[in-house]
Amino acid sequence: MSEETRRFTHSPSDRAPGPDYSGPGVEAELTGRMPEARPSARPARGGEPYDDLYTARASSSLGKVASDDGMLDVRIKAPGELGGPGGATNPEQLLAAAYASCFHNSLTLVAGRQGVPTTDATVDTTVTLRKRGTADDYTIATDLTVRLPEVEPETARRLVDQAHRECPYSRAFMQGAEVHVHLA
Repeated sequence: MSEETRRFTHSPSDRAPGPDYSGPGVEAELTGRMPEARPSARPARGGEPYDDLYTARASSSLGKVASDDGMLDVRIKAPGELGGPGGATNPEQLLAAAYASCFHNSLTLVAGRQGVPTTDATVDTTVTLRKRGTADDYTIATDLTVRLPEVEPETARRLVDQAHRECPYSRAFMQGAEVHVHLA
């Protein structure tokens, strides 16, 4: 098996303390306690507009990224593979972590609606920075590996396909996310 497709191993000690985190949207939908939606100030791209449920804010400065609430505050360095010093996280690792978590949340939600337990499910994500030619033409590629060891293969495939259609990160990659760039 190649390095890119190696299997990640997880143990119960890898999980966050407390109840298994499934994300606020998943918990809210499964418990029926959805937050009050606010109409989006942004126009919809084709179809009915979305309601804003939650907005995360983060700021990046030289060598650091932090969220406005202080829950995320990490050093950022280019990995050695890209000629950087390494020794800290990087944007690709942060994206891989965020995508894995978001997809896992979607999988939990989809499975929960159908009464399928996913307590042993894992989602491993790779994010690869790619370059074309000599120009500054960069893109990213992602791979997700989902394991549902206690679910029949046909059911697992159906759940994963549906989670991929519903996951906001998957949708952003497949459909092109709304991106608004402002100069302050």
